[in-house]
Amino acid sequence: MSADSSSLLRLFRRYPRADLAPYRHFIVADRHLGWVQPDFARLLAEFPDVFYLTDREVHLHERLEAVKDRSEAVADVLAKLHERGAIPGWRGELYPVNRRFGEAPLLLMERAATPLFGVQTYGVNVNGLVRHGDAWQVWIARRAMTKHVDPGRLDLVVGGGQPYHLSLADNLLKECAEEACIGPTLAERARPAGLTSMVVEAMEGLRVGVQFNFDLVLPADFQPRNEDGEVSEFQLWSMERLEENLRSADDFMFDAALAKLDLLVRLGAIGPDDPDYLDLLAQLRRPTPYVRA
Repeated sequence: MSADSSSLLRLFRRYPRADLAPYRHFIVADRHLGWVQPDFARLLAEFPDVFYLTDREVHLHERLEAVKDRSEAVADVLAKLHERGAIPGWRGELYPVNRRFGEAPLLLMERAATPLFGVQTYGVNVNGLVRHGDAWQVWIARRAMTKHVDPGRLDLVVGGGQPYHLSLADNLLKECAEEACIGPTLAERARPAGLTSMVVEAMEGLRVGVQFNFDLVLPADFQPRNEDGEVSEFQLWSMERLEENLRSADDFMFDAALAKLDLLVRLGAIGPDDPDYLDLLAQLRRPTPYVRA
């Protein structure tokens, strides 16, 4: 990596590549689905009818063969651990647990627990773009201080996790309405623009994520407004300001910073003449390091 402090690779030094060696593999139906920290693994061992530990693994009990049975048994354990304060930030929202998007889940899990199991989660990101002459501007949101994760940090105009019961398209429409008052007629103009991924150790646990990025061109007179209390303000930035911020500050939440870096690459603001270009592309799309078929 470049030693230059203005290198965009500095973004990835905020969360160095996670050292997974201390973790136990989370195994469901002989499939490696995640990573569990030793301390949390010991809590799970208190529920031997649902989980059992081997030297390097945490297994969901084989007697739980159906997705419904697995999900209900895990939900019961997680609710008890939440009551004990071991799972903060409870969302009441179920995420699919699998190894690739669109694959049938092997179980459903409370969103707040997913970093504790290091399972792969998915989300939608929307870049709200405005044409300004020959250049682009982009809407930036600031997260409310009441947010459990990254309060007060900068974010995309719209972004949200992908729950089990919604399609990507329906989730995008829901998040656009809740986070920025973007109605369905306008939101349906959003176009898929690729993805970013991450495997990082954060305050809430091991975040293993795939974010589907969308670009949405907004009218020049459109002003986003927040409906769900998760955003404190919106600002309209130039691409030059965005690049300068990413090079010099840590104001953005990490997955939003990745989406914005990806945007700069796609719009040509960051190109092959940047000495870190190839490394940046590789870092934006890290594969999830599963080790078991």
